[in-house]
Amino acid sequence: MIKPKRPVSRVLVAVCLVGFSGGVGAQTFSEMLTEWDPAWPQRAGLTVVGYSQQQNYALDNFTIDLPLEVDPTLLLSEIENEVSQWGAKADFWILPFLNVHAMAGVVDGQTGVALTPAAVELIGADQITVNYDGSVYAGGTTLAYGQDWWFLSVTGIYAYTDVKGEIESIPSWMIMPKFGVRREAVEVWCGATYQRVAERQSGVFDLDGLLLNYDLELEAKEGWNTQLGFRYRFSDNVLLTLEAGFGNRESLTGHLEWRF
Repeated sequence: MIKPKRPVSRVLVAVCLVGFSGGVGAQTFSEMLTEWDPAWPQRAGLTVVGYSQQQNYALDNFTIDLPLEVDPTLLLSEIENEVSQWGAKADFWILPFLNVHAMAGVVDGQTGVALTPAAVELIGADQITVNYDGSVYAGGTTLAYGQDWWFLSVTGIYAYTDVKGEIESIPSWMIMPKFGVRREAVEVWCGATYQRVAERQSGVFDLDGLLLNYDLELEAKEGWNTQLGFRYRFSDNVLLTLEAGFGNRESLTGHLEWRF
């Protein structure tokens, strides 16, 4: 029987998708702050965010109190993580090319660590599975520029997940460059996401009364993945965004946004 304790997951799930139309021109910073051009995006926004993600982890560190000498890394096989999140985000354009945002939400996930046949024979279990849930908070900024039919953006996000229980919050971050095009109410883009994700598990294997303490540290197997996105503008105030991630990390994001 496995009794996991202290699961910690750094999940980065806030995504800022922006399109910018109209040049800045020769305005000063003061004029940009006070004279908002109607051709620019509505300055403030509130967004409902849904996010799901699945990816493989790589082993960073593993220790276990075995009664015999063996490399503990030989006991582990494939490591998979799944996570989903719901949240709300508020954002504001400080300047025509500079957006800031903050987000809060709830998260739940599962990490499964498969064991090798030798480990199954030794420990009597075929997998370490940890389910967790908690709250996630994030803040970030976006730099963006574009013309009538195209736009560029780079978003950086700092976040942490607070898992229920006596667990310290762990910071994490992501970077997302994007290039997109627009036609009337539709925007599409491609890009990439670098995500710094790590997870730590500690617990006890109970082998018929023999208790073996273990400590497991995991990280994302690959930091980068590809993103494709779509955005439909129902009006200047209401927008729907869908974005999918491909590669070692698969993700799906949905935004329903109200701008004012």
